Amino acid sequence: MKFLHTTTLQFALLILAACSLVGCTKSQKEFYPEHKIIDVRIQGYIAQDSLQIKLGNRIIKPSEEGDAAYFSGSVYSDQVSNGATTLTITDGKGKLMLERKIETTTLTNIIKFYYDGVSILDKIPGMPKPAAGNVGILVNFPERIISNMALKDIALSVSIMKRGKPTISSLHTFREDGTVFIDTYFPPDYQYFSFKLVNPANPSQKYTPDAMTNSFTLMNPKADKGYLFYVKEVTDANGTFDGISAVELTQYLN
Repeated sequence: MKFLHTTTLQFALLILAACSLVGCTKSQKEFYPEHKIIDVRIQGYIAQDSLQIKLGNRIIKPSEEGDAAYFSGSVYSDQVSNGATTLTITDGKGKLMLERKIETTTLTNIIKFYYDGVSILDKIPGMPKPAAGNVGILVNFPERIISNMALKDIALSVSIMKRGKPTISSLHTFREDGTVFIDTYFPPDYQYFSFKLVNPANPSQKYTPDAMTNSFTLMNPKADKGYLFYVKEVTDANGTFDGISAVELTQYLN
């Protein structure tokens, strides 16, 4: 009996060695599966409400010691997966807000998102580095689902301002991906940037006449730093188009 057990073990080891040298058949690969350990970093910010995050069938908890199954506010979690998996994010009612397939082609995966209580933004552009001494500002206006305005009919008016000082103004066009990058010197005796979405043919006009709000600001920017603004169209409490809202994301996602 002892001899039979030893022989069986030797035979199994022989099969494993043969697989490593000459490659396994499909049935052998199923019996001896090959796994790739991949890292998954989840980084986000939940401005309103709370969200549940799952990696495969496993619920990721905000704290390993607590029982809470939902995140709110800042999200930062490093996870490990034994092979390809799926990241899902649902709201408190179980509605699927985000689903992301994670393959083994990339061993280190970083998933960033911002949730405003209504929708999730997960396609967040990379922040270019500004020139030395400058301020870098990336404005992302990916969708115009209410106004249906084409990007060619929208421009970004940028003003550097301080009361009692002359305004420094420039006009920028959007790229096809809905972004504008401004790399500029900010005089230390000025206070803030003012941004307006305007009609490129007539910058004194709003980008659409129906927009009640078309502007946002950046106070006291720092040299050699980048700022990322996410801009979206919004409605008022009655569902009427109200214009735009903007949030600076690097304060949450860096």
